Amino acid sequence: MVNIKKTVPLTGLKKGLSLLFGLFFFLFFQGKPLAISTEETSGKGLNPAKEPIAASEILISLSEQKIYVYGTNGRLIASSIISSGRDKYATPAGEYMVIEKERFHYSNLYGYLVDKKNNVVRSATSKEKISRKYRFKGAAMPYFLRLTQTGIGLHGGTTTGRPLSHGCIRLPPDFAAKLFSITPLHTRVLILE
Repeated sequence: MVNIKKTVPLTGLKKGLSLLFGLFFFLFFQGKPLAISTEETSGKGLNPAKEPIAASEILISLSEQKIYVYGTNGRLIASSIISSGRDKYATPAGEYMVIEKERFHYSNLYGYLVDKKNNVVRSATSKEKISRKYRFKGAAMPYFLRLTQTGIGLHGGTTTGRPLSHGCIRLPPDFAAKLFSITPLHTRVLILE
């Protein structure tokens, strides 16, 4: 079992302000565009170019199972459904930052038993005792944006708009790829109940 902890403990006034800030953005920008967009740079008539906007903050609502991405311009630039942690693997609410990006990431705890021909036998964890006939293969977690040292992050995967994961935040694969491309390290991520 993975021990999940918040990376940045929030207490008292700081927690209240952080949640209030997140709620403000959620309420203020609700109903904005659902696709990642670009903004036109004004050049006073000098060949205006379209440049992508980088993500500056990510807000995740666990109760709604939605993600909201805000650009460096302060505007909502993308949103999508998610699937967060289920039951005893609930995704922990709190304030985080992106501490690592990995295009091709594989879980070192959850995955599958595969035979010598790489056929999946069943789902498994790496902590199980495994017969020599099989080997453990970690579940693919493409476009991984790590939030904690214990393995919580955002990545592409199956999403239904309800909790499904072992603690990570799953995103639709196309959305995950776009988010990965516009999100720099140290981007603030606020996860609300």
